[in-house]
Amino acid sequence: MKKFIVVCIFGLITVRSFGQVDADSDNIVNNATELFNATKIVCSGLSDEISKVSNVSKINTAVTGVGTVAAGGALAVGMAKSSEEREIEALIDKICANGGCSAESVNAMSLEQFYTNVISPMAEIAELQNKLDHSKKLGNWRTGLMAGTIGTNLASAIISGVNANQSDLIQHIEACNKMIKSLSDMPAKLTSAGVSPLDNPIAKKINNVKTWCNQINVSDAQKIEKRMKGVMGTSIAGVVVGGIGTAASASSNSNKYMNAEQRIALTESEKQSVNNLNTTANIMSGVNVGTGLVETGLNISLITLTKKMIRQAEMCEEALQQ
Repeated sequence: MKKFIVVCIFGLITVRSFGQVDADSDNIVNNATELFNATKIVCSGLSDEISKVSNVSKINTAVTGVGTVAAGGALAVGMAKSSEEREIEALIDKICANGGCSAESVNAMSLEQFYTNVISPMAEIAELQNKLDHSKKLGNWRTGLMAGTIGTNLASAIISGVNANQSDLIQHIEACNKMIKSLSDMPAKLTSAGVSPLDNPIAKKINNVKTWCNQINVSDAQKIEKRMKGVMGTSIAGVVVGGIGTAASASSNSNKYMNAEQRIALTESEKQSVNNLNTTANIMSGVNVGTGLVETGLNISLITLTKKMIRQAEMCEEALQQ
């Protein structure tokens, strides 16, 4: 009789033990399922957020590309104008070679000298004015192109400035990563509770998520923010440079320098001034080409980075939807 009682008690303990294991495993599976669903909610929409950043970078690349072309055009036209200006100075030197442009020299000339040194060179004044007109046309083109770079750089600065703060994306990625980390700890808990990772559906899903959702890095989102700020800073510099270049180009094209009679009468200091203005305008055009290339390079690197992140986010979201 005693032996039977012992056997019965042992059987009851065994049944109770197995029942407890089943209850524990059910709880773990339920917890894993709830955590999986919560992770799905937290990580959803990441690819869309990153896609918005990518689209901004594509738009900005087009904008800065236009600005770079305009700056290059301004530089090319400016170099043509400088070449024209050198020919103008050579022609003025020829016209004035024998004192025909100096009032004091003219007063001291004989009639014959006046004819040779003043009247004869006057035939070349028309040629001088034609060259000045051509130079002015080139100057107007350069000024217009330089003004265009101000517009594109300003647009780029606004676009990148509005999108430079990526704190929401960073926080979203951080929150998603924390949920993935918690989810990644579940397979070990399931195994310890007697749940086979190979047989249980939620365990399979979690393993799949671990494979595809551990690649999205917060550091990549921080790189986006840093590069956006880099584009904004470079664009602002381009606005300043464009403003200086446009002002210099417009000043070098004033009537004081583009009228034959007035141009001949310029002092050496005034001649140097017009040369300096043209040089400044050309230098600023060249600098704007450089800033445009930097902006374009940063935007292209952003497109490459976001393309990688979008793919990672899409694969993660796909794993969570299974």
